Amino acid sequence: MTVGENIRRIRQERNLTQRQLGEMVGASEAYIRAYESGRRNPKPSSLEKIANALSVNPEVLANSDFDGIKAIHRLFQIFRQYDGHLFECQDKDGNDMVGISFGTLSLMRSWLDRYDEYMVEVEKCNEIKDVKKRGEALLKAEADFNLWMDIYPESEPWQERLKIQKAHDEVMDKIGLNSKNTR
Repeated sequence: MTVGENIRRIRQERNLTQRQLGEMVGASEAYIRAYESGRRNPKPSSLEKIANALSVNPEVLANSDFDGIKAIHRLFQIFRQYDGHLFECQDKDGNDMVGISFGTLSLMRSWLDRYDEYMVEVEKCNEIKDVKKRGEALLKAEADFNLWMDIYPESEPWQERLKIQKAHDEVMDKIGLNSKNTR
């Protein structure tokens, strides 16, 4: 998705009009419309204001428009920074796959937990006999999971965020990559 498509998607999830979002960030409705249509790209400062108004991390808006090559290079960066390892495995249907493990990416635990919840929701939705209601339930489950990802880490209870951050900082200290200690 492009930056503009993400702004539109999240604005609509928040039940905001373009005018309302514009008022929240000090921009005209026309600017918001131009961003969403892709005719204009917001400057970093504007993107930050929009992200704050939508209560999402700016990364959700800024780094969303990439192709397969850019995606693999982002994975390479994460792989290097977080002690990545590749392994061969099979999915539940016996298809060959390649997995990635991150030895120091402790933040992944909450994502896995939320993904497991999402998959349970999907299974429950698939048990609904009425096709229309099943479709609506599946769309809601997907929207809820997307919202969780969009607002992470704010989607986590504050105690859990503190525990996650502490564990992350400890690992980063061990491997000498804690930016707080380099100043």
